[in-house]
Amino acid sequence: MDKKLHLQIERLRGQMVNEAMLHNTMLHQKVLHLSQRLDMLIVRVQAEQLASRAGGEEEATRG
Repeated sequence: MDKKLHLQIERLRGQMVNEAMLHNTMLHQKVLHLSQRLDMLIVRVQAEQLASRAGGEEEATRG
């Protein structure tokens, strides 16, 4: 995973946890918004990892 992306995910995760503790709920609008942004980044990382694996498998079958 890209180090910059990893740091962004960890920063957002920390913000989400802080907001949840501040509002004493995971259902507060700010917490949900941060959670959705975090979800989008996680999906992006997973898609990149899948594409990377698929590319590696193509190279192995061609070689």
